[in-house]
Amino acid sequence: MIVKSLVTGIAATALVGAAAVGTTVASQPAIPTTGTSSAVAPVVRQVPLPQAPAPGLQTTLVSTLSGLTAAGSFAGSKGSYIQGGVGRLEAITADRAYSNAVKQGVFPMSFAVADIDDLGDGTATANVTATAATGATASQPLTFVAGPSPTGWQLSKGSAMALLSSVK
Repeated sequence: MIVKSLVTGIAATALVGAAAVGTTVASQPAIPTTGTSSAVAPVVRQVPLPQAPAPGLQTTLVSTLSGLTAAGSFAGSKGSYIQGGVGRLEAITADRAYSNAVKQGVFPMSFAVADIDDLGDGTATANVTATAATGATASQPLTFVAGPSPTGWQLSKGSAMALLSSVK
């Protein structure tokens, strides 16, 4: 079921991207009109270009993910790996879910981080593949934010919840 939703999301992204490219191509005249140059002119659509890949962050981001899924309480040190921390009730709920996952043999998890994009504003995105001890695998893009954790990076709250619910 997780794989199905992941594939559906990827397909939707590809469809939107293809539509955007089609719209851009359709807006360009096929034949230059009289008095215009046939040279290709650059078009700026105010879309920022991706920054240079940041492979130096790979080890740090894997350490952040490993710290989040290691033994311990979300009310304690694990909460520091999530942007904004976790509240008391969130910590209790997360600790219960973690304990149940341990009983099911999901942990320990291993992570592969690829396509890291350091946005330069204390934010980085990366495609993360999480593999559970049961062999279940899920891949998804996650957002990391520079913050007060042992590794110096935290997961955005939305990314943390998506990660913890994706591999079962």
